[in-house]
Amino acid sequence: MHRRNALLGIVSAAALACTGQAHAQSTPDWPNGPVRLVTPTPVGVGSDAFARLYADRLSKLLSAAVVVENRPGASSTLGTDAVAKAAPNGQTFLFSTSLPITTVPHLMAKLPYNAEKDLVPVAALFRGGSFVVASQSFTGKSLRDLVAIARQKPGSLNYATYGPASTANLGMELLQDAAGIDMVQIAYKQSAMPDLMSGQLDVGWEPASSALPNIRSGKLRALAYTGDKRSATQPDVPTLSELYPGLELFTWIGIWAPAGTPPGVIERMRKALEAASKDPQIVNALHETGNEVLTLTPAQMQANIARESQSMERLIKAKKIVIN
Repeated sequence: MHRRNALLGIVSAAALACTGQAHAQSTPDWPNGPVRLVTPTPVGVGSDAFARLYADRLSKLLSAAVVVENRPGASSTLGTDAVAKAAPNGQTFLFSTSLPITTVPHLMAKLPYNAEKDLVPVAALFRGGSFVVASQSFTGKSLRDLVAIARQKPGSLNYATYGPASTANLGMELLQDAAGIDMVQIAYKQSAMPDLMSGQLDVGWEPASSALPNIRSGKLRALAYTGDKRSATQPDVPTLSELYPGLELFTWIGIWAPAGTPPGVIERMRKALEAASKDPQIVNALHETGNEVLTLTPAQMQANIARESQSMERLIKAKKIVIN
């Protein structure tokens, strides 16, 4: 099998499916204080906006303060470790992509947490594609232009990521492999948007939630969408797979709790999250960013995490991706 096709098959194998229900004892005295949603992303980037929407809705559903705490850095391990080491009393949860659970463990020889032992899944919330975007000063007007320029001058173009093993890094590795091009990665701990919009960066791979406002305002140019079909929000933007069949990559968001959190707490939180996902404001925000709701029980979520972890391990080894 051609190496690119093999890599694309690996990514496709990580897709989520299934629905179901779980049962657990009730915990009437929870929550008994503020609940933290820790997200390992910078303010205003990726899942941060949705973390705040869910926090607002959960505050009403749980009759308790639910606050978002941003702890970006170290390939999402800082925020993830904070939750892994938190007291398992139902007051702290991780709101994150699956990357620090399924991907980063295969990149770092020593992690401060054990993804399998220190965290337990609560709920998978939603998934969606990203946009390949370019600054308005970038001379290329399309993905074909980007590829042509990169082929003509290998190593002359740069692209923004949020570090090795981030969705942007993995996606750009696949794109470069498919197109036969070589670009330079510029990793950011905080948002790359200012540098993208100012033209200091050529291109980026951005989640819809942070890319769309800047695409709509004309500050960035959308070159491609990474989902399996064109985004309803930007129907004129082609997908990656229109140029490179089979090249697609989604990001999915879930909630995890510290190991040892009472089953009753996990079940109540799961049900509250399920109700929040039906809130009109969240439904509209998901629709506007091209995301789709996921409804998985913790057991189903864990099974998908295991499959994705195996797939990402193979992808990382095949692409020789490392964290310096």
